Amino acid sequence: MKTILEIDTFAYPWVLPLLLLIPIYLGWYYLLYNKKRLRLKFSYDPTQLSKPRKHLIFLRHIPLWLQLLGIAAVIVSLARPQKSASISERVMEGIDVMLVLDVSGSMELEDFNPDRLTVAKKNAAEFIRGRKGDRLGLVLFAEDAFSYAPLTLDYELLLKLVNDINSTILPKQGTAMGTAVSIGINRLRDSESASKVMIVFTDGANNRGEIDPLTAARLAKLHGIRVYTIGIGKPYFERKTVRGLEKVVSDLDEKTLKKVAEITGGKYFKADEEAKMKEVMTEISSLEKSKIKDDIYRDVTDLYPFFLKMAIVCFILAFILMNTFIYNPLEL
Repeated sequence: MKTILEIDTFAYPWVLPLLLLIPIYLGWYYLLYNKKRLRLKFSYDPTQLSKPRKHLIFLRHIPLWLQLLGIAAVIVSLARPQKSASISERVMEGIDVMLVLDVSGSMELEDFNPDRLTVAKKNAAEFIRGRKGDRLGLVLFAEDAFSYAPLTLDYELLLKLVNDINSTILPKQGTAMGTAVSIGINRLRDSESASKVMIVFTDGANNRGEIDPLTAARLAKLHGIRVYTIGIGKPYFERKTVRGLEKVVSDLDEKTLKKVAEITGGKYFKADEEAKMKEVMTEISSLEKSKIKDDIYRDVTDLYPFFLKMAIVCFILAFILMNTFIYNPLEL
């Protein structure tokens, strides 16, 4: 009840003047209509009937008062009463992050369990779950590159999209990292965030696309975008084939990845095992923080449900009382 009495504002205050109709109706009812009604007077034998108690006659008006109270409650609820929490300024730590993920055929290699792409997806998903107030986007690349998701705060959507990624989503014979970084720049360049970040997951050297990674890195620097690069995979490992053990050598171009990060003020990380990749994502999370002042806000609570319930109760009680001895249309 204390909350109900602490109404701070009405969303539609222009509805409230309708409340004036209630006292107008009461004045008309008691001063004009009530006096002009036809009355039937009955004679009675005082010895046989006891005279009604005058002080109980008012009970017949209770249904009318309940109906009017219900109407008043409906009008107040239509005005949509609200209670506002204290006004405050919200300070959040938020950045714009574009995740750039290699989905080429080599990401299917199994030096990670079960493979490189699955582990990269898992860590990208954990990174998304750990964000709060950051806008995130996705770019995928292999032989070509495309924007998979624009910057958004809809983390549930991003997690679904990450879960659906597979190595058949793009032609997988090649690694167009420079093109992917350029697409990420297009998504981030118009951002007004104080901190713009790109995280590139790849396990191979750039061998496709018309833009080389270093040129893309210089463009990123011009737009104030910091690029972190993550080299995925072991330098070499052995896998079983029908002909026996086969040695697989990674074509990861660490020199270029380091240079891309250096040009943009980012950092290069090598993730040659799953545990290392998790450490990398944790470190990146701690590196990039930017305080953002949000607009002044109010936490508004609507109170109209209480008044609607009160109106329903009043109408039900009025109906019940009109069918009892309390409501007597006859007067003395």
